Amino acid sequence: MKRLAVIGIGRMGSRHARNLVKGVISGAKLVAVCDTDKQVLDAFCSKYKVSGYEDFVQMIDKERPDGVIIATPHRSHIAIAKECVKRGVHTLLEKPISVTVKEAEEVVETLKDNDSVIGAMMFNQRTNRLYKKAKQLIEGGMIGKVQRVNFTVTDWYRTQFYYDMGGWRASWSGEGGGTLINQCVHQLDILQWLIGMPNKINAYCKTVGRNITTENDVTAVLSYENFECVFTASTHEIPGTNRLEIAGDRGKIVIEKYKMKYWLNEYSESEINAKSKRDYGNKQDKKSKKHSLSYGLSRMIYDGIYGQQSRIIKNFVKALELGDKSALIARMEEGINGLTLINAMNTSSWLKKPVELPLDNDEYERLLDQKIKEEQANKM
Repeated sequence: MKRLAVIGIGRMGSRHARNLVKGVISGAKLVAVCDTDKQVLDAFCSKYKVSGYEDFVQMIDKERPDGVIIATPHRSHIAIAKECVKRGVHTLLEKPISVTVKEAEEVVETLKDNDSVIGAMMFNQRTNRLYKKAKQLIEGGMIGKVQRVNFTVTDWYRTQFYYDMGGWRASWSGEGGGTLINQCVHQLDILQWLIGMPNKINAYCKTVGRNITTENDVTAVLSYENFECVFTASTHEIPGTNRLEIAGDRGKIVIEKYKMKYWLNEYSESEINAKSKRDYGNKQDKKSKKHSLSYGLSRMIYDGIYGQQSRIIKNFVKALELGDKSALIARMEEGINGLTLINAMNTSSWLKKPVELPLDNDEYERLLDQKIKEEQANKM
C-alpha cells in the first residue's frame, strides 16, 4: 500500500485527497494533507480524520510519504516539486508544470540528479480514449502523412465572477497568464502529444469582455515542416466548440467532446491524383470507410463522480509499485512541451511577429516581467 500526501487542498487537491480517503485509488492511502490556509486545512482534517500540516517540508519529514500530489497555484509548483524530489519523494504535479520554461527546466534537472525519484504530470486528457485512438491512427500510419490540423476550443466558458473568485486568476503576477496556461494547457499537451512540436508559431492573443489583464481569446498558427495547425481558443463564447480535425493523405480524424469519427481512404491522395484522368478524380478511387467511437456513458459518469484525474493518480501509483518511470502516462519533463507552446504564443502576440522554436527562454522571462510591472502599475 503506497502512502500518499496531497499538498494544496483547494478545488482540485481536495478532490484528489477525497478520492484517496474513499479508496477510489486502489493500492494507495492518504496519510496527510498540507495547505497554508489553516481554516481550509482544519475543516478538511476534521471531516476526513487525516493529519494536516501548514508546512509541506515538516509533513514530509514526519510522515515519510511514498509520494505526493502537488495541487498548489502555478507559481509555487517548481519550488515545492524540487524540494520533494530532493528528499526522495515521488512527485505527481498538477498542470501546468510551471509558468515559464526556464523555471520548469530547474525541476527537470533536479529529477536528473535524483534518478530514482519518479516525477509525473497530471495530463488527464491523455487517458481520453478518443485521443488515445487518434494517437494510434497517426503513429500507425493509418491516415498517412498529416496535411492539416485545426483545433478549436471555445467551450471553456468563464464569467467575470469566476475571475473575481481568486485574485491570482487571470493575472501575469499570480497565474502567469490566462486561458492558455489555465484551461488550454490540456489541449496543447494533447496537440504536441499527437503531432509533435512545430518549428514556428504566429499568435494573436487578446482580452474580450472581461475585466482581466491576461488573454481569454487566442488564435495561433503553428507551422510544421509539411503542414500548418490552426489553434483557436476562448472562454467567452456561447455555445462553445470543442473540435479537433487532423487530415492526412490517407484519411481524416474528427474529435468532438464525447465522440470521434475517422475516415480511412483506400488510396492515398497522391495515388488518386497520379492515376486519375478526370478533373475531380475518379469516384471509385476516392472511396473511404467511415468509423465511429464514443467516449462512453460509463466513463462520463465515472469522470463526473471521481474526475478524469483519478486515472492519472492510479497510473502514478502503479508506476510506484513497479518502480518504473516508463509505466507513466505522462512524465514530469513532458510538461515542458505544452508550456513551450504557451510561452511562444504569448511571445509572438506581445512582439506582434512569428517566433521560431526553440524559444529564447531568457527573453520570455524578460517580457513576462515587463507584463507584471505594467499590471502592477495599473493597479496603483
